[in-house]
Amino acid sequence: MAADMRVLLVDDEQAARRRLRIMLEELDVEVVGEAQNGLHALELIGEHRPDVLLLDIAMPEVDGFDVARALSDPKPLVIFQTAYDDYALQAFEHEAIDYLVKPVTLERLERALDRARERGRAASGTDLTDEVLLRLQRTLRSGPVQHPRVLVRHGGAHKLISYDDVLLFYAQNGIVHARTAKGRFLTDYTLTELEERTGAVFLRPNRAELINMNHVTSIASNGDGSAALTLSDHTIVRVTRRRASAIRAQLKG
Repeated sequence: MAADMRVLLVDDEQAARRRLRIMLEELDVEVVGEAQNGLHALELIGEHRPDVLLLDIAMPEVDGFDVARALSDPKPLVIFQTAYDDYALQAFEHEAIDYLVKPVTLERLERALDRARERGRAASGTDLTDEVLLRLQRTLRSGPVQHPRVLVRHGGAHKLISYDDVLLFYAQNGIVHARTAKGRFLTDYTLTELEERTGAVFLRPNRAELINMNHVTSIASNGDGSAALTLSDHTIVRVTRRRASAIRAQLKG
C-alpha cells in the first residue's frame, strides 16, 4: 500500500497514539501529526490539512464530536474511535466514514482506511454507510456530556470559554453565537445541543435565545402573560408566555 493518505491521530492517551502510529506505519500511511486533545487537534488540522482524522471520542472538554462539528471546508474524512462499545453516539449527525472500538486491530484499521481511500477527499458526501449506521444505532444513549467550558470560534481559530462567562447564546441567520461581557463568539452547536449540555443553569426564554440564569438581575411581567428579563449587562430578553412560568420558578428557586 503506497503512502497515499495523510492521517492525523487524535487521542488523549499517549500509549493509544503510539499503538495506532505503529499500525499506520505498518500500513504505509503517513502520520502528519498527533494531538492529545480536541483543541490541539483543531490547531493541527489547520496546519497540516490531513486527509483523514483518526479521532478519539471521549476526551476532556473538547471531545471527538466537538472536533467533528467544528471542522471547516475542505473537511478531512473522519474515523471515530472509542474504548466504549456502549458509548452514546449520534454519529449520523456528524461527518464520519467509520467507527472503531478499542483496542483497534490492524485488520479493522486497514478496512477503515480502505473505506476512506475509496471515498476520497473529493467525494460528494461523507454520510455513514448503512453498516456503520446500524452499528451505531445499536449503542445505548447516555446523558449529555457536561463540560465547564464551551468551544467557540475566535479570530479564525478556536478557543475555550467558561460557561459561567456566557450571558446568553442566541441564534441569528442559522448560526448560534455566545455573548460574554468581552464580546461575542461563533459556535458550532445548536441551541438545543447547548441546552442539553448546560442543564438547569441555562434556560430558553424563547426559541432564539438561551440565557445564563446566573446573569439575570430582574424579571418584569407583561400584561399578556409574557415577561422581560434584564441581564447583568442590561440586555433585555423577551420571555414567551409558555416559558414564563418555568423562568419564574427557576428564579425563585
